[in-house]
Amino acid sequence: FLLSSYFSYLIHSLSLLSSHFPSLALSFSSLIPLIFLSDHDDDDDETPSGFLPASLYFAFAVFFAASIAFLDLCCGSRSRKCRNPKCKGLKKAMEFDLQLQTEESVKSGSTKEIDRLPWKGGSESNPDYECLRAELRKMAPPNGRAILLFRSRCGCPVAKLEGWGPKRSRRHKKSPAKLAVKGCVDNR
Repeated sequence: FLLSSYFSYLIHSLSLLSSHFPSLALSFSSLIPLIFLSDHDDDDDETPSGFLPASLYFAFAVFFAASIAFLDLCCGSRSRKCRNPKCKGLKKAMEFDLQLQTEESVKSGSTKEIDRLPWKGGSESNPDYECLRAELRKMAPPNGRAILLFRSRCGCPVAKLEGWGPKRSRRHKKSPAKLAVKGCVDNR
């Protein structure tokens, strides 16, 4: 029942669409009796062979392929991608992301992509974001930074807000020569 109602809906829709094209309307009206064959007809001299014509299969295949292409174009992952060639086109990406970077990761240069992003708010000294930057400074590791990345719908970062951690100098071992000058060397 569902299959026959589906085909009747398709034929009805195609006949409405084909009213603008008279040559197609004639072909669809001639196909309707072939689709809905009844098994209890006793007219043996005018009974068609029972097979659907190849043009109907072709029309259905074209309609099916066009609908799949339309759905892929509108709802597929390509429609969610931005201009970034590395974009993954995520469906439900986070709106922001917090990254803590240590001194070693900042010096390694692996964060070049993040460094190229513009600042959120236009400039580093924007007073609207100063409270948020103060919180980022509290979270940042020593000699590192905390970065708040703002992301678009596809997941690509579009802006950043960063706060640097406290600057701490490295402890240098005191050499025996410097200690000898101060008179702190114990030579026993």
